[in-house]
Amino acid sequence: MSKPARNADDAYDPKFFRRTGHRLVDLLADYLAAARERRLPVLPEPDPRALAPRYQAAAPAGPAARAEDTFLKRVEELIAESTHLHHPGYIAHQVAPPLPVAALADLLQGVLNQSLAVYEMSPAATHIERQTVRWLCALVSWDQDSDGVFTSGGSLGNLTGLLAARNQATNGAAWERGVGAGPRLAILACENAHYSVARAAGILGLGQKGVVRVPVDARYAMDFGALEKAYVRAVADGHQVVAVVASAASTATGSFDPLRRIGEFCRERGVWLHVDGAHGASVLFSEKYRHLADGLELADSIVWDAHKLLYLPSLATAVLFRRREASYAAFQQHASYLFDRHNEPDMDLARRTVECTKRMMAWKLWIAWQLYGTSGLGELVTRALDLGRAFAAILRAQPDFELLTEPMANILCFRYRPAGVTPEALNELQTRVRRQVLESGEFFLVQTRLGDAVYLRTTLMNVHTTEDDLRRLLDLIRGLAAS
Repeated sequence: MSKPARNADDAYDPKFFRRTGHRLVDLLADYLAAARERRLPVLPEPDPRALAPRYQAAAPAGPAARAEDTFLKRVEELIAESTHLHHPGYIAHQVAPPLPVAALADLLQGVLNQSLAVYEMSPAATHIERQTVRWLCALVSWDQDSDGVFTSGGSLGNLTGLLAARNQATNGAAWERGVGAGPRLAILACENAHYSVARAAGILGLGQKGVVRVPVDARYAMDFGALEKAYVRAVADGHQVVAVVASAASTATGSFDPLRRIGEFCRERGVWLHVDGAHGASVLFSEKYRHLADGLELADSIVWDAHKLLYLPSLATAVLFRRREASYAAFQQHASYLFDRHNEPDMDLARRTVECTKRMMAWKLWIAWQLYGTSGLGELVTRALDLGRAFAAILRAQPDFELLTEPMANILCFRYRPAGVTPEALNELQTRVRRQVLESGEFFLVQTRLGDAVYLRTTLMNVHTTEDDLRRLLDLIRGLAAS
């Protein structure tokens, strides 16, 4: 019988942990099966106002009378009222239905609670991160002088890479004396670059006017000719260009910028190239699609989210640097109470990250790599991009649907365009239909605005989603639009 935790010894009781853990894993395994078999709505409650009152209660003053049962009841409630990423109808945001074994790896992280700021707090996990970074750098085709570190998400990753770029461009003066110590600084980024790039510019002191936007071409990738013009204009306006930020691939449309041409451009001018590869760098695992990242090796820094197309639980972001010394350029601080306790500075990972307390994020990728190998993880990437191309073919065959552009990755933008609907009414139609799709519980997709047009947007990264599912989505949209 479950008993309340009366003291610290009870709270750490291994028997309680074993019993509760076994029941939890059984419950989660049943949940994975139910989601895969569509026995749950993909999005249980899309209206936040309806769900909020269920969680408004006073904090418990004492221990639960039946601790084990209370824990599992709360777990069941949370599962029922969460978004179900393993449901085949989940085709929305760039958040992966994680590999179950990687979720077990997260459980181990929770128990061990290693902190990767300094080596003495995480000896084995530090070596695992160092080795995983080397494996990723090898996939980029960098030599032994490359290096990197894991951090908490792509936004922090972009900030870290651009900090290093700023400090190289200013020879460290911006870190020591602020950005006012030299000429006005600027970065060049595509107009559909992730919002975290502009946010990083604000944090770095460049301001939003320090982000020079480069237009896109017909495939919504950076227009290379426009990049050259933007660079000339920025220099003429008195800016020192700190970096060019390229996308591989963009969040809005999944487009890969022309990395090789951009990389050669940056090399010729001595400008740092930072590639936001949070979503698309994982194509390097796929023999079929690695060509999409051609030229990535010319980057000076790369952000790579393993919690996207490598199907890990969030967060697991690598920030990689072509040159080892650049990986230390973002943060130039000393803390004797943490660092300098041994003769291996590479082992104190907090020297290169915003975080001091840092989870063992690389462990999840390392263990998945151990189990499935490069080819197995590559198959996950290949299947996602294959499905994107299959969906594009399905859309092209429908006279009442419009595909924005041929997909490069597994992100597609499209809209329902029946006959007789005026251009002014098309945007409202997409918004209304999306809301009704969510309310149906069958599918979860998002929308995006490109120029003046609203498009429906899907990210296909569920291994259980099929072409038949996508055909059913189009039928559902038609039916809802007619109702």
